[in-house]
Amino acid sequence: MTTKHIEKTHTLQLDQSDCGVACLLSLIKLYGGLQSIEKLRELSGTTKQGTTLLGLYQVANELGFNAEGCEADIQALIDHKQPVILHVVIEDKLQHYVVCYHYDDQKGFLIGDPGKGIHYLSTNELDEIWVSKSCLTLEPNDNFVKETEVKNAQQKWFLALLEPDYKLLWISVLLGVFVAGLGMSMSLFSQKLIDDILPSHNINKLISGIVLLAILLLARVGISVLREFFLLQQSKDFNNRINNQFFSSLLHLPKPFFDTRKIGELVARLNDTQRVQRVIKMLASSLVIDVLVSIISLVFLFGYSWKLGLISLLTMPVYFYIIYRSNKAIIEAQKSVMQSYAFNESNYINTIQGIATIKNDNKQAVFSKTNEMIFENFQEKLFHLGKINIRLSWQSGLASVFFLTGVLIYTSSQVFNKEIKLGELMAILGIVGSLLPSIANLALISIPINEAKIAFNRMFEFASIEKEKEAGFSIDEIKSVSLTNLSFRFAGRSELFSNVNIKIEKGKLTAIVGESGSGKSTIGQILQRFYNFEKGTITVNNTYQLSEIELHSYRKLIGVVPQEIIIFNGNVIDNILLGATETPENIISFLTEYGFDTYFNQLPQGFATIVGEEGINLSGGQKQIIALARVLYKKPQFLILDEATSAMDRNTENFSMALLDKIKPNCAIFFISHRLNTLKKIADTIYVLENGTLSTTGNHEELMETTNFYSEYWQE
Repeated sequence: MTTKHIEKTHTLQLDQSDCGVACLLSLIKLYGGLQSIEKLRELSGTTKQGTTLLGLYQVANELGFNAEGCEADIQALIDHKQPVILHVVIEDKLQHYVVCYHYDDQKGFLIGDPGKGIHYLSTNELDEIWVSKSCLTLEPNDNFVKETEVKNAQQKWFLALLEPDYKLLWISVLLGVFVAGLGMSMSLFSQKLIDDILPSHNINKLISGIVLLAILLLARVGISVLREFFLLQQSKDFNNRINNQFFSSLLHLPKPFFDTRKIGELVARLNDTQRVQRVIKMLASSLVIDVLVSIISLVFLFGYSWKLGLISLLTMPVYFYIIYRSNKAIIEAQKSVMQSYAFNESNYINTIQGIATIKNDNKQAVFSKTNEMIFENFQEKLFHLGKINIRLSWQSGLASVFFLTGVLIYTSSQVFNKEIKLGELMAILGIVGSLLPSIANLALISIPINEAKIAFNRMFEFASIEKEKEAGFSIDEIKSVSLTNLSFRFAGRSELFSNVNIKIEKGKLTAIVGESGSGKSTIGQILQRFYNFEKGTITVNNTYQLSEIELHSYRKLIGVVPQEIIIFNGNVIDNILLGATETPENIISFLTEYGFDTYFNQLPQGFATIVGEEGINLSGGQKQIIALARVLYKKPQFLILDEATSAMDRNTENFSMALLDKIKPNCAIFFISHRLNTLKKIADTIYVLENGTLSTTGNHEELMETTNFYSEYWQE
């Protein structure tokens, strides 16, 4: 491992909150891996305050390292002889990390600092900042994914997407050959016209030549139109396919993925599909023609004069050099533009979603200023990329002028010396006029290709995330769900709760209460298989581990009314059925049987009332009634209710409790609530979650006999 190699793989991140993940990213690159800093932030639980050593430990193990957090001293660091992440104190920043790559007897410790880059520190200098003596050792194991494996997976995914279009693309390429060949006809005809036809004063030959040229040009137009149609068909098919596959992949990603992403960012990634298709179309159309025009033009130029052909051939590296020297700057600018666009989209959507709060607090000016700053930053990134493109444009344009002027001087002198005819001069200028744009296009092709590559990598980053585990034992009944010694923590955070033991059985209503933030809703999320717990077991029917059950069959049997009710645009019936096929008679019969018709008939158009986007036309209680109807229509055997009646009035809440009592004999009910007065009559067992664990359990009377969160509520 050389210092030069370390400098190449070290990732510089000036944002101090990212120093931990920047260090980890450097080591991933050092060992030949490939990850985005965004993914590392997500997995490590990085916040504006940074990440913890625990967060780095967790993400390192997840990404294929044998990671170990420990305390050590300077001598142990020297003896270890492998890269280590150190927790240090620099300028009073408590959460700062550096990479210690190795120790050199002459120079000291080679340190990679996200804020300062690569440098050496003496033993005393390192000892001064490494106060905590905490470090994280990392060694890749068999699960570590190399960059080559990622790129191979990207290539396979892309080729699989493109495979159905091979036929159309090859037809387009073949037609492009004809278009390129026919494009030379005008130059060749001009030579014949000036050197042969006009001097001969042969009217028949002139008419025949013009007719032949017209036929060739019409054929070129027809072939071009046909080719455009095939490319348009391919574009439509590919866009549909990549959009559907990408969106389908998103829908099957784990729930925590969406908890850490903004809607605008997801929308921006969907828009990236258009960038990829534009480049595919360009490669299949203009690239093919530019390559063929360049080859054919050079062949003709060599035919006229080997010196002229050689000069033309030698100009090509000039164009490519002009582009290559700006390649890195272009890639960085394109990445910045895409990231800024995603951030701008997220801010716009987030602002519109919170419009009521903004208006109520008279904060329009504040959010307008924020939007102005974010949008200006986006435009600044676009402006920077545009300046690079302008620089490339004038440089390549200047090269074109010099080349064309040189060709004109050379060929004109040949005409004066009677080495070539005037018609040949005109043909050469026509061919050079076709060659120059083609060479420039070929040189500039790297810009849209890099843009599409960045867009594709951003898409693949999401599409390659491991999907929810769906395989397992299929079940058709839920009799009981048992949580045993369950512990959970969010990435990089301390334990939220531990040693939680809960028994949920069919025919009983089991409730859990506790302070806000104690982890009640998180337990509900775990039972929905949205979050993975750290320790313990969850057993279904005293037989199957929750993770071993086939996901579709499990979710088919559970029903959930969450805290935040999601209402989709449409009418009341649409929001209950969620796409299920049902006859009007059956759905109305269901709603009448359960008594929902009383509530829905109060709406302006009854069941057909348009609820508006996100249920804007409904009250909070009406949304919860729709959610309850939605979940009961599913006939669940395991019902999870998370503050399901919090927005209801007393009568509606009593109605809901009566419904729960009605379905309880055929359903296991898990009730999460802070409105404890509703539990007194309906709960068979109440669990009290406080101080990170279950403090006590029992029914209302039993809990009132001891001091706990529940009994204190009733004594107030």
